[in-house]
Amino acid sequence: MRMYALLTEPIGDISKVMIYESKYRVYLFLFETHENKGANADYCYETLEEAMEFCNEELNIVEEQWVVINDPKDGEQHDIIY
Repeated sequence: MRMYALLTEPIGDISKVMIYESKYRVYLFLFETHENKGANADYCYETLEEAMEFCNEELNIVEEQWVVINDPKDGEQHDIIY
């Protein structure tokens, strides 16, 4: 499962966030732009709840902001929307 959220107001250099939940870990990607470019930073979490909690507490992202998108296909980057 993948989803992204656009920040209503940038926080520092962060304008967009993406979460990718794989079989083993949850990845949080941070972007400086709303454009479809690779992430500027990433974090790894054990659970989706931990990643969501960080986004809510540190970036003020609420549930309604998340847009669910397709998972990347084999060989595609996890932080790019194809």
